[in-house]
Amino acid sequence: MGYACISVKTKNNPNKKTTVAQVNKLDPPARLKKLRQVMQANFFNLMDLLAYNVENQIFLYRLPSEFVPLATHPVAAEWDWAKEFAWDFQKAGNYIRNHGIRLTAHPGHYSILNSDKPSVLEATIADFSYHAKVFDLLGLDDNSVLVTHVGGVYEDKASSLARFASNFEQLPENVKRRVVVENDDTSFTMREVLELCERIGVPMVLDIHHHNCHSDGEDWTEYLPRIIQTWGERTPKMHMSSPKSANDFRAHADDIDPEAFLTFVSALADYNVDIILECKNKDDALLTLRRELKKKGVAVEAFTN
Repeated sequence: MGYACISVKTKNNPNKKTTVAQVNKLDPPARLKKLRQVMQANFFNLMDLLAYNVENQIFLYRLPSEFVPLATHPVAAEWDWAKEFAWDFQKAGNYIRNHGIRLTAHPGHYSILNSDKPSVLEATIADFSYHAKVFDLLGLDDNSVLVTHVGGVYEDKASSLARFASNFEQLPENVKRRVVVENDDTSFTMREVLELCERIGVPMVLDIHHHNCHSDGEDWTEYLPRIIQTWGERTPKMHMSSPKSANDFRAHADDIDPEAFLTFVSALADYNVDIILECKNKDDALLTLRRELKKKGVAVEAFTN
């Protein structure tokens, strides 16, 4: 089990950032100094957080998208952050590999690969390329994936899915090998995403909460072998969250319902699967879930492989 981006149990998180407005107030030397300071803080916090995760036997973690400040914005176009922080990337990558940690990333909701607007597609490819570059610089294998949704329906699902497949081919090869696609809670169902992934040859991330929000009545367990198959030799990734309430079902709850979690993972008993918990209480929710499962007599010791 892992969590997304922010630890609520520690104060150091690798998501420090600055704004375009703040940077634009500075002259070029001061601008670079500001960007460097933010990124150095993020590297310091990343190492601190990874050590905390290892101490608590958490070996799956989603890196915040803002790790490199303004990485894809023109204001930072002249900044060669990859070269300047090469030693830091090497150090962090060695730690991640030596401790069997798997990182993932989830590019922002403004990155829409099936967009019919050239400017949005261009920005999306730049964003995906940035995320892939970070994982490449860390020296991480293909288990470090970039999770994305299909995108908009644009009044025609078939065309929107076809456009995703077509635009996917425009991605650089180092990005293609990391992209995985997740079913969402309003537009594209588990089955539709699975068929797309099989079509273009990429893994599918099953989000069980999204499936419960939006489906055509399919029994997800019947599709499980096909979902697992899309991952090949890689470790499948899945997402788990609990609804905030019956009236606000799509929103994520603070914690994970232990009974719902047990029901979910019981169907996964024959597989080795990474599960990112998406909930407001982040790592605290993960540790709380472990305690609740132990009370039920369920072994929850973490391990790497």
